[in-house]
Amino acid sequence: MIRVLIADVLPDARDHVEVLLKGESGIDVVGVAADGQTAIFLAREIKPHIILLDSQLAGSGFRTAELLGEHVPSAGVIVMSRQPDMTMMRRAMQAGARDFLPKPLRREDLVASVRSVYELQQQQHAGPPGAPKPNTAEPRQGKIICVFSPKGGVGRTMVAVNLAVALKNMTGRRVALADCNLPFGDVGIVMNLVAKKTMADLLPSMADMSPELLDSVLSVHESGVRVLLAPTRPELAELFQPDHVKHILEALRAEHDYVIVDTWTSFHEVILAVFDLSSEIVLLTTLDMPAVKNIRMFLEVCEALKYPKDQVLLVLNRADSTGGLKVEDIEESIQHKVAANIISAGPLVTSAINRGVPFTMSDPDAPISRDIAGVVRLLLHPDDRERAETASALVTEENGAVLPRKPVLRRLVPSFQSKH
Repeated sequence: MIRVLIADVLPDARDHVEVLLKGESGIDVVGVAADGQTAIFLAREIKPHIILLDSQLAGSGFRTAELLGEHVPSAGVIVMSRQPDMTMMRRAMQAGARDFLPKPLRREDLVASVRSVYELQQQQHAGPPGAPKPNTAEPRQGKIICVFSPKGGVGRTMVAVNLAVALKNMTGRRVALADCNLPFGDVGIVMNLVAKKTMADLLPSMADMSPELLDSVLSVHESGVRVLLAPTRPELAELFQPDHVKHILEALRAEHDYVIVDTWTSFHEVILAVFDLSSEIVLLTTLDMPAVKNIRMFLEVCEALKYPKDQVLLVLNRADSTGGLKVEDIEESIQHKVAANIISAGPLVTSAINRGVPFTMSDPDAPISRDIAGVVRLLLHPDDRERAETASALVTEENGAVLPRKPVLRRLVPSFQSKH
């Protein structure tokens, strides 16, 4: 049973929370408190798994939340507030709260938060005290590859998702995909993944993020790609500082050979932090003047930040679109070579989005899938290039003719599900 302590100054509010949790399988309210001191005393005595703490009891600087973390570190604190502004949410997280719920509470949000925070606490405190930690003297370091465009609507998320899937299929390596479009991430939609846990669940554990905790938040796609989903609420994006994102990406890099990072169209400090860590920046553009103008501005920013020119891989999406500019005109205008082209495939791409099945899985032989594979080859570690070539080698024979080996098509996800 998940043991819950409710701490709220108003009796009606305490009763309301208890009623919302009553009858929920596996959840048991084991105590209530009307003030901060009582909450700390009861928490030490009954050792709850979850403490639902009203913000009015948090004290100056959320001192009550900090003391609960000190006295009962195994308990997860969830702050409830009738004033869910960003300043209060940030203060709660800084004080060690695992989640922040606006009042009036909704049953489904409350129950989901209790279960999610409980699972995170169990993961974090899994080993016995003093247990030896794994040898991390020589951690495996992977490549962080950022997918970015200074203009929206160029297919950034679709390219990022299919790059990750193709990387996994072509190399067999450990591949992660991080949705760093923090306000409005769509990776979950494109991959048909429901956001049970997201990047926001890692915020309270920045100081002691273990591989086990990271694993508990990652979603495993049927392609084998491990996905870190964006927060489900746009306001949570305000909680992330550049150092938070750097810490998360460094933890992913330590556990994976490749980390693909989807971003959003912004020069926000968080996105600049992603650039700083990236081995390559896959810079997407299309054959139109607004996109080229923004690309030129971005390259000027890269020069000012002293990013190596060969770190930026310019990729032209929808390269066969008619009525646009010529590739030669773009290269001359921005003084940067186009490294790869991806052709248009409107019906296939639209179907892939609506079904939540990346087209590199549903139709790996399509021209657009082959173009994605070409981009992947530009991003590989030198020792993975041979592995990728082997994956596409001639290995089957039919009627005396040698044919290319076909990738194994995985079971397709039959329905479209919202990440919410």
